[in-house]
Amino acid sequence: MWTIWKDIPTDYSKDITDTDFLNSAFMFYDENKNLVRVTVADALDYRKMGYEYEPSNIPWINYRPEQRVVPANLESLSKKAQTVKKLFPLTLNNTVRVIVPKPAKGRADETLVIENIVTDSTKLVKFDVFVNDEDDKPEEVDRAEYAGSFTQLPHRVKSKESSGNLRLNLKELYENINIADHKSVVITIVPSINGSAVTIGSVKIVPRVG
Repeated sequence: MWTIWKDIPTDYSKDITDTDFLNSAFMFYDENKNLVRVTVADALDYRKMGYEYEPSNIPWINYRPEQRVVPANLESLSKKAQTVKKLFPLTLNNTVRVIVPKPAKGRADETLVIENIVTDSTKLVKFDVFVNDEDDKPEEVDRAEYAGSFTQLPHRVKSKESSGNLRLNLKELYENINIADHKSVVITIVPSINGSAVTIGSVKIVPRVG
């Protein structure tokens, strides 16, 4: 998956620059019982490991959902949503709808940031994110309004809590939902697995930085 993602053309760099991550090393014995040291940076380039994947047709790479013809009724959606200030922070026990201001009107190149996600590390966790979705409980992820998901596999660590942020690019989604010239959108967050083990600090939309 890393190789496929790296080979998809973009207008920004996908190279990881965090030296602590790149210089992390693993020690193991090779087939001749020699101790070998390999860094993460070595493993990121499959050619350095002596092999190359055979090209094949992967239909989902260029998949785009059917575009909405008529934009969602933002005024109607907003009546079912709360403001960021009133709603967050929260525990994700139920589906939530929030009105989020946009830095620019319409189809701007923007990123949705779900901040300060704190989870129980020992549990499987998943929630889905939709933009301007008119369904009360959207579920299908092949729809134009689907922005992405947060998933955590359970693991044993010293601290049961783990934290982080989720960043989802919205440029293509805005085209898919035929977004109107509005200054805000309605974000729907749907807990699908163990939502009670998730707390969210806040939500915002920012200009995408290459």
